[in-house]
Amino acid sequence: MADDLVFTTVFELFVAVGGTVVTTVLALFYLRRVRLERPAVGVFNGRDIAVLLCVLALLPTLYVVLAHWALTTFLAITFMASLSIGYRPVVRNQGLLWAGIGLLLGANIWMARTMLGTVLGWQLYWVETSVIVVLGACAVANLYVQGGMRLKHVARFALLLAVYDLVFTAVTPLTNELAQDFLGYPLDPSFGFRLGLFNATLGLGDLLIYSLFVAAAFKAYGRSAARFAMVVVVVFGAVIPATAPLLINFIDARADVVVPAQTFFGPGAFAAYLWLRHRYGRERTMKEFLASDDVVHAVVAATPAVAVEPVPAAPAAASAAIVD
Repeated sequence: MADDLVFTTVFELFVAVGGTVVTTVLALFYLRRVRLERPAVGVFNGRDIAVLLCVLALLPTLYVVLAHWALTTFLAITFMASLSIGYRPVVRNQGLLWAGIGLLLGANIWMARTMLGTVLGWQLYWVETSVIVVLGACAVANLYVQGGMRLKHVARFALLLAVYDLVFTAVTPLTNELAQDFLGYPLDPSFGFRLGLFNATLGLGDLLIYSLFVAAAFKAYGRSAARFAMVVVVVFGAVIPATAPLLINFIDARADVVVPAQTFFGPGAFAAYLWLRHRYGRERTMKEFLASDDVVHAVVAATPAVAVEPVPAAPAAASAAIVD
């Protein structure tokens, strides 16, 4: 058992760090080069954070009560919305864009139904699922940051998620149940991979908040702040949660390891925001950001985007699921 725990910890560490770095770097690349039309929704404020938190709190219940076909339909629609809005300015041929989205989602559903009888099938499924999740997190993060979300909003939201994640993982084991139920499910909102009998996953909710934090830091204060934010995300969002099972018992009755990643990341992110504000002062507005040399050859959306809810996030926990 001890050897299995060490193996799963190292495995989860590679998956968590890889997913975090790939997603946040892609979000920064997008922010520097692609412009989404800002929806006319006013200035982002504390009420918007409250709405996001309420939506996040209700989503796990929705996942539990919906029939499988209804949940797959719901996830497909929300992924289509985020991918179509996020990559409309990148893929100008709308027919090609929708064909690509349909191929990604359709292939995922087919693979989940037909290819999970072998380790190779699981690995191909996770690679394809992870592509969808990374693209979705990048698009939604930019929709919020370019739409007016500031670093202080992200930091406060991360702090609230720290409490939420602890409650729904350690107190009420809803996250643990969802991690097990979603395993191998079509359009699982997680970044993951499999080796032998072991699955390691990182929820879409985690990737979204990490991308928001790094992108908002870059918009607010520039390259140095983004590099610092990236270190905070990797250390507090990936490394510490992945290695926590070596010191803290997060193993449930099924021998799954489900770690409340946001409980570690939230306080670290908020402290990092306070330090950045102390060092650099006022955050740049989006207009000031666009006027800076941090933006390169931005692509502007051909048609205005509309405001949408974020892609439903997986329970905000970096989890290594141990399959017996």
